[in-house]
Amino acid sequence: MTDFFFGLGHLIQWTLQFIVAANWTIPVIIIAVLLFGMAYWLYTQTVLTRRAKERNEFI
Repeated sequence: MTDFFFGLGHLIQWTLQFIVAANWTIPVIIIAVLLFGMAYWLYTQTVLTRRAKERNEFI
């Protein structure tokens, strides 16, 4: 059973080596895309909520 977990750990370590090789460029890009998406979603939600309140519609 221990060999399984050591093997799994080595597999994960081998899989994530590209992140270290890329000098954390990939995670930074992913975080930037997620933050941009969240900001866009919150802005769109604010606009739609404001429109619904102006028209006395269900929010």
